[in-house]
Amino acid sequence: MTISSIQYRLFHLLCIPLLVILTSSCTEIVGSLQQIQEEPMIEEPQTTQAAADTLFINGDFENALLEYEHIYETALSHEDRNSALYGLACTQMMLANSDLQLIEAIDNLLRWDANKGREPFTENRHLLTLALRQQSYLIQQKHVALAAREQRKNNVISYQKKKISQMSTTLQNLKNQLEELEEIDETYQEKRKPL
Repeated sequence: MTISSIQYRLFHLLCIPLLVILTSSCTEIVGSLQQIQEEPMIEEPQTTQAAADTLFINGDFENALLEYEHIYETALSHEDRNSALYGLACTQMMLANSDLQLIEAIDNLLRWDANKGREPFTENRHLLTLALRQQSYLIQQKHVALAAREQRKNNVISYQKKKISQMSTTLQNLKNQLEELEEIDETYQEKRKPL
């Protein structure tokens, strides 16, 4: 064996493991890069109109209100802000338990309408329908309660009138009895007088 063949073999013996090490290292680096790319990036959940609408439709009105408020406060475009105002108004109407809360919701709905102008109605109509249905139900419940209260009041008034009438009759009977007693007493006093 000559020196050059020994060098050649030695070169091959050293190169092959070196190539194996290098390629395996590259493979590990490429594999780890692919794994990083394949892992889903953890993002903050985006607040979107669709997510807020879904909360509303699913009946989670408190969280829907928070989402619409957040969208309204952070929206960059006029359209997104106005769309959030619509959702906010519908949610406020859904949650309104007092006249003042309902007035605030209606004011926001009127502001939404004024801001919208002549643009086509692109918001979810179902939100407004549900809110109006809820307020209709609440108004009916208030009407039923008011009618029941009015009926109870009328019953109390009727009962009191009846009692007053009975007391008036009793009073009149007592007056008549008193007059009769006075007549009897007068007659008795006249009989008792000496002649």
